Amino acid sequence: MASYQQLIDDVMSWLNRRDIASLIPGWTLMVETELSETLRSRFQVVFAIQAIDTAYISLPANFATMESCRDASTGELLEMKDAWSGSWTDTYPATPWNVYAQVNVNAPASAYRLLADCIEFLPHPLVPATPDPTWQPQRVMMGWYTKPKPLVQPTDSNAILDNLYGAYLYGLLKIGALFELDDDRAAQADAQWQQIITRANLWKQQSDYSGAPMVAEMAVRF
Repeated sequence: MASYQQLIDDVMSWLNRRDIASLIPGWTLMVETELSETLRSRFQVVFAIQAIDTAYISLPANFATMESCRDASTGELLEMKDAWSGSWTDTYPATPWNVYAQVNVNAPASAYRLLADCIEFLPHPLVPATPDPTWQPQRVMMGWYTKPKPLVQPTDSNAILDNLYGAYLYGLLKIGALFELDDDRAAQADAQWQQIITRANLWKQQSDYSGAPMVAEMAVRF
């Protein structure tokens, strides 16, 4: 398993500098921020079951972006809404004998949206006002891309460092080359870094659809 100390040694060797050890931790933070914003590899995806026992639930501390969210009992994917649409409640549709739609307080969440550091489930769950031991909240299976686990101690490692070592190495080299005012080398390192990120992201997409022909289902409402 690759370690942070190995990465530090490689960066100093590639740049042929031994006086930059104190700068590398700051450079590493910059690279990890870029990885959180751009890398979407299969090494970052984790899954967990979440009970919808309130309308707003804090996102995990390592959350980068959502990969999928589906009802844990039916497997149906929840829709993703933007910040300007989606209702807090659901309704029964109007019928010939009832021209007005009525609020359906028992409707399960069928959508979600991300707001600041939390996820909002729509429609909002109806939580009993008083404790009810028979009440069972809806459960969803959330999959999300995680931020890189920060590298701090020399022995630290994470899934990206261990599986996509170049993402860290070339990321640090491009910052180091900029520090040395070597624009050509910085451009070369940046090109290598972007190639690694692009390939990892495409690899994730290709692996999602591997193994069998993809079948698309068309939803039609009459």
